[in-house]
Amino acid sequence: MDDAVSRLDVPGTSNFRAVAPGTVASGRLYRSDALHRLTNSGRRRIAELGITDVIDLRSGIDRRIGGRDRLRGTGAVRISLPIDGVPRRVDLTTITLLEVYRVILSRHQQLLGTVIRAIAASDGPVLVHCTAGKDRTGLVIALTLAAIGVDRDVILDDYALTAANLAGPWTERMVRKARRFRIRLTDDLIAILASSPREVLSETLEWIDAEFGGLTEYLDGAGVDADVRAALHTKLLP
Repeated sequence: MDDAVSRLDVPGTSNFRAVAPGTVASGRLYRSDALHRLTNSGRRRIAELGITDVIDLRSGIDRRIGGRDRLRGTGAVRISLPIDGVPRRVDLTTITLLEVYRVILSRHQQLLGTVIRAIAASDGPVLVHCTAGKDRTGLVIALTLAAIGVDRDVILDDYALTAANLAGPWTERMVRKARRFRIRLTDDLIAILASSPREVLSETLEWIDAEFGGLTEYLDGAGVDADVRAALHTKLLP
């Protein structure tokens, strides 16, 4: 799937798209970068999509730096379920994307389960977003797709689409912001900001298999049990 197909035109966003089209039923689940730059046209588009619940995974610091979601007039309700995007007390010059994912999955297993249960419980179309719609959102979506038995290659393909959407103005804006905070940008840190390498998520899912005994076992430990998975099947599959 190319960039033109993967990204929906929602002005004020760069990485707004339907999750795994052709696998997930149309109009049920969306993913995006932050919504604090939504224009009037962008808000109208969200209303047209009928989105009822917006799950915001950004931390308080993310929202203070970026801004609040601009959802007035969309008809959507914002649900704040904040997840730390970067490990605490970390050396930003050496951290890798794979390490970030392992920390999020280890530290926030229960909260990730809460997010997935919120998707399952919603009566309407759901949008999940963080700052880039890449890491926290990417893990939530990957786990949600795994919970309904989606093929791993489809999960990896959906994740990998983000990099093309963030290339250009979005990444340039984030780099300028990092430099204002006097953060030294290494290749690994730029990858954390804007890349979505298929192999990183693949290694992450393999790590879950080794560390937790498999994705089903990880989901069970997060409170995404057979009943929740059945609700997700009903909501998301055609």
